[in-house]
Amino acid sequence: MVFILSVLGVSPGYAKDEKKPVVPCSHPVFRLFDFWVGEWLVYDRESGKLVGFDRISRTLAGCALQQSWISLDDYFSSPGVPFRMNGKSLTAFNGKEWVQFWVDNQAGSQILKGGPEDKAFILSSDEPLGGYIFRMSWTPDKDGSIHNISERRKEDSEEWETVFDFIYRRNLNRREFEDEEE
Repeated sequence: MVFILSVLGVSPGYAKDEKKPVVPCSHPVFRLFDFWVGEWLVYDRESGKLVGFDRISRTLAGCALQQSWISLDDYFSSPGVPFRMNGKSLTAFNGKEWVQFWVDNQAGSQILKGGPEDKAFILSSDEPLGGYIFRMSWTPDKDGSIHNISERRKEDSEEWETVFDFIYRRNLNRREFEDEEE
């Protein structure tokens, strides 16, 4: 066997290493956003009203986070659409930065990029969408909740305006949440 490996230009040590299982996304950098994993009740920070359910799970052997969002009100619904907004995202680390691809049942889609900054996890759009640049932040709190803010600014402005300001609390009582596939 050593002869065959030598002819092929491969050392016997490499052959041994080849048999070790490789877990592609096992590096700690792939766990930096895991504080978001779970089933969540999502509340408007100002009013305290329950506005949605969010389920975040690891998928693809831990290489990505999958989000399933369900709105409980019409805040995100498009005019004339007879159903509430539901959406999904995939978020993954590409070796350089985190990338999130969002799509929803209101014909919306968005790509955000970024990663950890100070105590928050921040993702922003590179390209304007409807004339706006978007930024989202998730900041874990000591009590286990997460403060999630979405902001936008006109592409020719530096002033950010809040789109929503949410508090995520773990769904400990497992309130029902049906993930619609429409």
